[in-house]
Amino acid sequence: MATLFWDREGIIHLDWLPEKITINSDYYLDELKELHHAIKRERRGKLTRGVLLKHDNASPHVSSKTMAAIDDLGFECLPHPPYSPDLAPSDYWLFGEMKRPLRGKRFEDFKRLEYEIQQWEKGIPKEYYTTGLEKLPERWKR
Repeated sequence: MATLFWDREGIIHLDWLPEKITINSDYYLDELKELHHAIKRERRGKLTRGVLLKHDNASPHVSSKTMAAIDDLGFECLPHPPYSPDLAPSDYWLFGEMKRPLRGKRFEDFKRLEYEIQQWEKGIPKEYYTTGLEKLPERWKR
């Protein structure tokens, strides 16, 4: 399973969940800290302008521990309605497109899969990510 953070410029942070590990609040907190470092490194100035997180309402995402860490890191959460069928942006926009070139392929290990995803990412124009975010309001209305 992959945890993916992206913005209109592209993928900021991608993490592959190790086998036999479950995402809990502690794991997700570590992801948020890594995201914070990745934004500092790859999106200079973005932290001072503000980071808005849009994710689903899974328990590790909305725990009091996680919400406190989000606040401490200076992020803001876009409210997600409880039990909403709405998907996180990556679920309906990015993952579908990412899976296309992988269909029918078998990978000997995660390293090879990671490599294929990195190659795919390099070929995606910046406008693709912008379009995905611009389509969010339409999606929310439906």
